[in-house]
Amino acid sequence: MNETDKSIVSSSKKIDREKLLEMSSWLVESLYIRLNVSRFKPRDGDGVKLQYVRALVGTIQAHNSILRDEQLETIEARLAALEGNNGNKNTR
Repeated sequence: MNETDKSIVSSSKKIDREKLLEMSSWLVESLYIRLNVSRFKPRDGDGVKLQYVRALVGTIQAHNSILRDEQLETIEARLAALEGNNGNKNTR
């Protein structure tokens, strides 16, 4: 990883579910517009674009999975704290 890549990574903001939804909505709309014509004509760059679309979809799915896991950990921590508080109240 070069210095430019490191600076991009260090300055990147965390993408939340709302932003992921915006990205996937843009992708769906973009593909729909491209395909919703009276006569579809393939373009020279369609194969490359499709590869990037697949990469974007995979990345969105992976990122969403990470966000879900993070949310689950937060819920588990909150539940453990609540159970701990209930345990303290029951012993009094």
